[in-house]
Amino acid sequence: MNERLTNILIVEDESVFAEVLREIVAQEGGGRFTVSVAGTLAEAQAKLSTVLFDVMLLDLTLPDAQGVETYRAVQRAKPDLAVIVLSGLSDEDVALETVRAGAQDYLMKHQFGGRLLCRAIRYAVERKSIERKLREREEFFRLISENVTDLIAVVGADGKRIYNSPSYSIVLGRDEKLAGTNAFEDIHPDDRDSVRSVFSEVIASGQGRRAGYRFIRKDGSVRHVESQSNVIRSDSGATEKVVVVSRDVTERIHAEAELRRALSELRHSHDQLKTTQKKLVQSEKLEAISTFAAGVAHEVKNPLQTVVLGIDYLRDYVVTNDENAADLLKQMGDAVQRADAIVRGLVEFSSHRKGAVTEQNLSELFRQSLNAVETELSVQAIQVRAELADDLPTLRLDKRSMKHVLINLLATEIRASSYGAEMIVKTFLREPTAKERARFAHGETDPDPKKMIVAEVESRGGNSAGGKDSGGAGGEFGLLVSRKIIELYGGKLERHQQRDGNKLTLSFCT
Repeated sequence: MNERLTNILIVEDESVFAEVLREIVAQEGGGRFTVSVAGTLAEAQAKLSTVLFDVMLLDLTLPDAQGVETYRAVQRAKPDLAVIVLSGLSDEDVALETVRAGAQDYLMKHQFGGRLLCRAIRYAVERKSIERKLREREEFFRLISENVTDLIAVVGADGKRIYNSPSYSIVLGRDEKLAGTNAFEDIHPDDRDSVRSVFSEVIASGQGRRAGYRFIRKDGSVRHVESQSNVIRSDSGATEKVVVVSRDVTERIHAEAELRRALSELRHSHDQLKTTQKKLVQSEKLEAISTFAAGVAHEVKNPLQTVVLGIDYLRDYVVTNDENAADLLKQMGDAVQRADAIVRGLVEFSSHRKGAVTEQNLSELFRQSLNAVETELSVQAIQVRAELADDLPTLRLDKRSMKHVLINLLATEIRASSYGAEMIVKTFLREPTAKERARFAHGETDPDPKKMIVAEVESRGGNSAGGKDSGGAGGEFGLLVSRKIIELYGGKLERHQQRDGNKLTLSFCT
């Protein structure tokens, strides 16, 4: 690979000396240098504007420029150009001043040979290149540190600040210079000792650590930060400085606190909702009990009156002197009176204003009823498969009464089912059969129904033809009352035992 030639500009007003320099560079450079010559500063400046030079050999005494100002003029024109000053014996102090101003080296005229000159040229170019790279890195670091939002600090082993990025002034709320100040003075008093301890461990071990703490701003407010430290070692390997990169996490801390508060409120609201739901379910169950208590009371009241009349008749007209029979009738009368008191209590318990009959969707009533018996389903581990049609025509019903009927029917089927059984609940619309047309024609509903709204509750694995019943006499009586209430709204209720369970069918004409 071809090495790039070093381009040299000699600025010397003595033409003979300039040519000697050209010859020395040509002979000793081994073809690695190219040389141009200028006799004045103005001529040199003109060449600098059109040609890229790597190094300049500059005489400080020119026809149009003298002393240090000669170098300063070149530096203003080309700051990155490496300059070697050529000085006479009387100008050595001036040459030293130019080196302090930025020149790479100086050579006393007529006191150097070709090897020394070529070496000085190479070193000057290398040093200028290193300076340029250092400036680029410094500028790169400056741009990063001035624009990054993170906090960058360099702290000495004694805890004194050496460097802090500009972002510190924003976090700490003050513009004072931080270099040389105590790195721990702005840390919250409650966190200061723990941070000092971490810093001491980093210095002793030479291993970086993470830490979280708080800063106290100038206005007294608090900022939360998280830091990661790393060490800079001396030539001997000892920890000399600590570089700390921190991030302001105040907004995150506040957001997390707000989120925890919101979650706490949500949890509290959820608990309140569960409590309210339990109360609502209990209320629904009590309402259902009230409805069925009313049905039971009305169903029992009339037969009970017949029994009372029969006992009175037997006591007055049939039994005369048989003391055993009279005593038995008295006991029967007392029992009937107690039963009548119970019936009156049921009537009083269940008395309420009759709800208004409105348009209701049977599928929605079943959804609400299934929610009401969710606990019972869970206890029995019963799996429910609900296939509820969303487009059913509405029915004119007392929502509360019908909902209580459905809750009671579902509860009865749950009690009749075995642990882990399956319950299938369906609602759908279909054409009535001829038998159904005839059956509904004998009732008080539409004698010629066009469509049938049907609901089926089928339990599988919980009962069988010879298995357990659905609650004994109480279950059958509850079914009787449910049937009566459904019939009030023009519907029919049927229950069939199947080989592996039971099936309830509710049907309404529309």
